[in-house]
Amino acid sequence: MKSEYGGVLVGGQFAFLLLLAATTQWRDIHLPALLLFIASLLLAGWAIRVMHLGHFNIRPAIRDGAVLVTHGPYRYIRHPMYASLLLGGLGLLLISFSSLRLVTFLALWLVLYLKVRIEEKLLADHFPDYCLYQQRSRMLFPWF
Repeated sequence: MKSEYGGVLVGGQFAFLLLLAATTQWRDIHLPALLLFIASLLLAGWAIRVMHLGHFNIRPAIRDGAVLVTHGPYRYIRHPMYASLLLGGLGLLLISFSSLRLVTFLALWLVLYLKVRIEEKLLADHFPDYCLYQQRSRMLFPWF
């Protein structure tokens, strides 16, 4: 997968998240979904605090002057922002479960996984120690 597909993947990411949000029956929210949303927000907030807001890039690309961050949530997982999107998306799915919404969530997962694969290649090419970092951290979740 090449980085020039990044714009398409970003568009897919937002489209699938919006589709999940737009088809959610919000009056049916329950504790497990709420806990997933809270976990999603906490993880995203932690990642933003550590990485600093201006250093994020929604496209899979390396910015000029990029520094490899390996502390905070990045100590455990290499892509906490994508993990937070998946946690939030899972919360949306659980509120109003249907097979169509499950397919939408799985499409979101696939889009984010493809973005991760592109980023992993770019980061490995850019940072000589990235392979070592990959060995001591997980991609999206501590168990995955």
